[in-house]
Amino acid sequence: MKKTTLNYIIDIITALGFLVSFITGIILLFNESGGYQGGRNPLYYIHEMWSNLHLWSSIIMSAGVAAHLVLHWNWMVSMTRKLISPNKTRSVKTPDFKAV
Repeated sequence: MKKTTLNYIIDIITALGFLVSFITGIILLFNESGGYQGGRNPLYYIHEMWSNLHLWSSIIMSAGVAAHLVLHWNWMVSMTRKLISPNKTRSVKTPDFKAV
């Protein structure tokens, strides 16, 4: 598999995980269940379902971010070095061309 294809797949999975986690987080924020209440709360199991969906989508999103960081580690190290010491530039040796 090409690296660009792998990056695309990981980015899509991470974005979907974020979207589901965001939506379920908003739902959980505004729909409090009030707890189990000894089985008298009919909304408890719906709240538990949203909570589990929120948890697992967040785990998927976190795994996608971790995979993304691993795949781009060399680039991140290179950019960090350039930002820390921007005045140090690599000197590229150019060949001497002689006229014939």
